[in-house]
Amino acid sequence: MKNIRTWLKNHTQEKRPITWHTLGLATLFIVMWSAPSFFPGYASAGPKNKQKAVSSIEEFHKELSKNLNQLTETLTALNQIAKTGEGDLCKPYKNFVKQLNRTTDNSRSMSKHAEDMAIKGREYFDTWEKELSNIINSELRAKGEERRGELSKTFNHITSLAQEVQITYQPFIIDLTDIKTALGNDLTTTGIVSLNPYITKANKNAKIVMVKLQELADEVDRVTNALSSRVGL
Repeated sequence: MKNIRTWLKNHTQEKRPITWHTLGLATLFIVMWSAPSFFPGYASAGPKNKQKAVSSIEEFHKELSKNLNQLTETLTALNQIAKTGEGDLCKPYKNFVKQLNRTTDNSRSMSKHAEDMAIKGREYFDTWEKELSNIINSELRAKGEERRGELSKTFNHITSLAQEVQITYQPFIIDLTDIKTALGNDLTTTGIVSLNPYITKANKNAKIVMVKLQELADEVDRVTNALSSRVGL
């Protein structure tokens, strides 16, 4: 900008006419120099936000795996109480309580990671949408809009699936918590027999929850690969 002003000042002092062609070039340089996208050091925020989104998805995938494994441990502990024919029921019950507490904690952690994933995803796609307006080539911009639309739709799908899983998962944990409370107040053979129908129901519901968790994990894995910058996936 300073060089251009000096150049214009010199031409004025020398009283040389400035042609439209020359003035047009000077104006173009000024416009280019003023536009952020023409700065040599200008960098898109897209890669940074995309990496944040991918990292949040990967962390969410880890939480899904933890929940699947822990849910198996919790059910095994519950069924062990029902299978105990002799001996003290306190030990298997305490193990069930411990495993259920871990399941509850993991569920909360998974929910938080799902929220973080949704936020990071919105930030990434919002940035992408804004930066598309800086692309001058209309064909390239159109292709970018199309690609953004495809990935955004895929990402929104896993966030919707995550919400569906929570709708199924939370009532299931509440049922297990009720069983824990009921057993704690009547930890006897008769008490276990009276709860057998609820334990059977819990096992059936667990299969439904685990299927949904696995389906979500598979979909999250697919989205991670779709967004990943790693080559060869």
